[in-house]
Amino acid sequence: MNDYEPIPGEPVPSHCNLDTAALHVTVRTRSGRPHIRPLKSVPVIVHIWSHCTPQSLIHISNGVHALHVFHVWAQLSSYLSTEDLVVLGDSILAMLVRNGAPDADKLYLELQRFIKEMPPFRGKSICRQAMTLVRPNVWSPAESSPRLGVQRHGIPDGRCNVVVPGITFRSGAAISLDIAWVEFKVGVEYDGDHHRTDKVQWRRDNEKRERLRAHGWILIIVTAQNLIDEMSIAELALRIARRLAERGATIEFEVIAISLEELARKHGYRYDRRR
Repeated sequence: MNDYEPIPGEPVPSHCNLDTAALHVTVRTRSGRPHIRPLKSVPVIVHIWSHCTPQSLIHISNGVHALHVFHVWAQLSSYLSTEDLVVLGDSILAMLVRNGAPDADKLYLELQRFIKEMPPFRGKSICRQAMTLVRPNVWSPAESSPRLGVQRHGIPDGRCNVVVPGITFRSGAAISLDIAWVEFKVGVEYDGDHHRTDKVQWRRDNEKRERLRAHGWILIIVTAQNLIDEMSIAELALRIARRLAERGATIEFEVIAISLEELARKHGYRYDRRR
């Protein structure tokens, strides 16, 4: 396991059964419980994590260490929903890359191997299930939930934040898409408010889309309105399914979204077959 530096600003999952206002401390054994003077305004909660070893710690300052984020992800599996665990996994991989990790795909395999080789712990089966849905190159939690939402309707896995081969901006800069099915030349772009209000961003988006469409790409633009509820996500999934089918993809569309647990089982089955 690589000793990447701890990451400031990692987003707190939206639904967590832990007290996020407390200071959480991890120790290896009950006998190793630290003597922490109670804080006036912040409760201190101590967690026992038998897998806490010197190799899993990252030095912060005198006497203060942080637990490696892979261990944190494993620990949180008992306190998060499957969706939040997947979103957090996506986010951890992205933040590690931004913090200097060299290769997102390699990092994904490291996390996969880490969970597989860990001795039994509470939540390990949930982690292995979530790993079938975690993806590298998902740059924000706002991209994770829509990706999972359309996949629950049978949309096949696309590549996240992929650089489009053979097409660049006029400046020569690479063009990327939030999700792309490169073999079918179908892509999805998420437009936040800044895409509409920022003139520079708006012009860049227009140039990107004109160039892609000139090369035969089909682009599906997604806004917050397309993700407002289950019905909206189902309609978006149908749009994507139709576009992919037009290009020859085989789609097993689910009119009623399947659960994330069932989606994970399907992805796990496909992964096992490839092995």
